Amino acid sequence: MVKSHGSLTGIEAKIEYHPAFEELGALYESWKRSAVNWMQTEKLSESELEKRLMKQFNIQWAWADSIATEARICLNQLKTAKKNHYSKLELQIQAKTTAAKKLIIKLEKTLKLATKKGFPHIQARNKFHNQLLGINCKIQKIASLKRKLKKLKNTERLHICFGSSKLFNAQHNLVENGYKTRHDWNVDWRKKRSGRFFCVGKSQLGGGTMMKIFPLQENGLYQLQVQLPRPLQGKYGNKIQLEFSVSNRDGRLRATDLDYAINNFKPITISIFRREHKQDNWYIHLSTYVQEIPVVHTRKNGCIGIDFNADSISVTYVKWDGNIEYLEEIPYKWKNQTTGQRQAFMRNIVCQVVFLAEFFECAIAIESLDFSKKKSKMSEESKVYNEMLVLLATGIFREALESRCRRFGVELIKVNPAFTSVIGMINYMAKYGLNSGTAAALVIGRRALKLSEKIPKCLLRPEDVNKHDWSHWRRVASFIKLHRIRRTQLFQWRKALEGILTHSLWAEHQLSQQVHIETGE
Repeated sequence: MVKSHGSLTGIEAKIEYHPAFEELGALYESWKRSAVNWMQTEKLSESELEKRLMKQFNIQWAWADSIATEARICLNQLKTAKKNHYSKLELQIQAKTTAAKKLIIKLEKTLKLATKKGFPHIQARNKFHNQLLGINCKIQKIASLKRKLKKLKNTERLHICFGSSKLFNAQHNLVENGYKTRHDWNVDWRKKRSGRFFCVGKSQLGGGTMMKIFPLQENGLYQLQVQLPRPLQGKYGNKIQLEFSVSNRDGRLRATDLDYAINNFKPITISIFRREHKQDNWYIHLSTYVQEIPVVHTRKNGCIGIDFNADSISVTYVKWDGNIEYLEEIPYKWKNQTTGQRQAFMRNIVCQVVFLAEFFECAIAIESLDFSKKKSKMSEESKVYNEMLVLLATGIFREALESRCRRFGVELIKVNPAFTSVIGMINYMAKYGLNSGTAAALVIGRRALKLSEKIPKCLLRPEDVNKHDWSHWRRVASFIKLHRIRRTQLFQWRKALEGILTHSLWAEHQLSQQVHIETGE
């Protein structure tokens, strides 16, 4: 049975500079690159790799263990990235093929009509010609994606560029990338491929083997002891000792967490690295375990539902009986903002939401969203939609919310996002005078409380009575999408959905004829 150390936490602080950092960082990264290469080409196991590293570079076992661990993690990440890239290419091919078939059918209808009556004006004819050229471009793009997919499938070796491919390619265009000579580029290249070393933590005094942490008598001050690899001991000695400080801030008990880990002999995994964008200062990052905070704010007292919109986040508090008690629309900007600004704004919103959960002593519910498929099909969507999809920091918001809920004892519930917007607009938007975002947030909160959402009986067909509720909502959602019904029209949804009971969705969803796209493969 695997021993549980508690809840994983990260602590970061600035550390004083030592000349050994530069050489150790360069050597460590070089050893790691060799380890990744050996593990992939020679199919070495982790234990075999450790022995090879110890013999080849004359280093202690603990350093070899850390390097082998990182090499294994690196290869696993590359395998996952290859699998994700493969899926992305398949989705892109599928999306572009579907779009091309629809456009071909549309052009056939236009041509048939133009053959009989001609084009109504010159603009219509030019549009038709441009769309014909667009079809050719789409077919060429589909063929290109299929070639990439085939090449990826037949390639066994995993590729990675340590130091970033952007900087690597800059050597071919030195002047355009701000370099006078190749020597200047080489300095940056070597710097980028060094400046970091790492040691796996162990459950013992100091939390590690080659790097250990000890508290000093002064409050918030700690000592780092680094046992250097043998190749550097002749120049710098066996061990170096450095000091750094950790303080509690922003509601995070960082010093308290570190003291707990040290006193209870928790493993402390240590990474020391250079930050180039902060005047090349060196930092220490500690990953360790703290006591798990019990969940005290649960769905017994209701739930806060959260819904993402284009320019705001809708928050709705739903009581335990399913009735709405409080709502708020939190605006945010995602245009003309740096990545750091968007991340900071998201974290501020997370603080507000968790504060509300503490106030109401309730849980928080979010949709279990995955935008990877939508991002794969971005080229077939509008420019505004694509820009929003790229800049929306939903992943950052979700990670920050999970972390803060865990630290403040708030239950976080992930629900299926199916038809939340449609259900909200039909059942609650007009009833409570809500907008579509807060109505969807209400549905998310109710779904977390395991309350069902019935479709209005006037939208129910007799043959669908025994089907699942989501089957009914799927039919409504398809009707809305097919007829391009605007959200504002659904304030009077009875009028907007006229004809849904007699409408045959199946007939309109079928292509008028089968279309085969020849890509030359």
